[in-house]
Amino acid sequence: MTELPRPRKRPKQSRSAELVRAIREACLQILDQEGAERLTTQRIADVAGVNIASVYQYFPNKEAVLAEVYENQLAELADQASAEFRRIWKLSSESFEGTLRAIIAMEADFLYQLYRMNPDFYQQYHQALDVRERVNQRTQAESNPSWADWFNQFLAQHAGQLRPGDRETQAFLARHTLEGALTAALRERPEALGEATFHEELLVLLLRYLLPER
Repeated sequence: MTELPRPRKRPKQSRSAELVRAIREACLQILDQEGAERLTTQRIADVAGVNIASVYQYFPNKEAVLAEVYENQLAELADQASAEFRRIWKLSSESFEGTLRAIIAMEADFLYQLYRMNPDFYQQYHQALDVRERVNQRTQAESNPSWADWFNQFLAQHAGQLRPGDRETQAFLARHTLEGALTAALRERPEALGEATFHEELLVLLLRYLLPER
């Protein structure tokens, strides 16, 4: 796994923390309004309204600023995922298909958000920027089941609808089919992550594997 670029140092006082926040927000603003191709340390300094020496005081290059921006974005997405997962948890007792559809939509959307911020950077570092792992860390810290454990429980809850077979093996293969398809899309067809057709075809794939033939 490629290691993320790191800052030179962390701010220790409120004034320096405010400076780093301004640098981070300037980077995000450039990505959002001007595009990744316009991102340079000088442009970050200009938009942040600081001297470029101030940027270099905390970050060795624009990639280190990007890594900081992505880390903050991951924290926000983890918050969103926690809220969305509460809805999915409730839905899981009501609709097997609806739950799978919601999981696919959430995971694909999060990946696509991260990809669009800076495609080249995210392609290079996506393994180190795993939003699912961040959510797992948070949920387990709160004594909630991991994604893998929850998915096993979800299939067990709907065992009456599923085709015969070893439930743990089915859960393992279904999870990794989902993860593998999303990762392959990110690598080869990232725009598909935002397409309803891709979401529906992935849903069909999982349903045909998990449900008995009709």
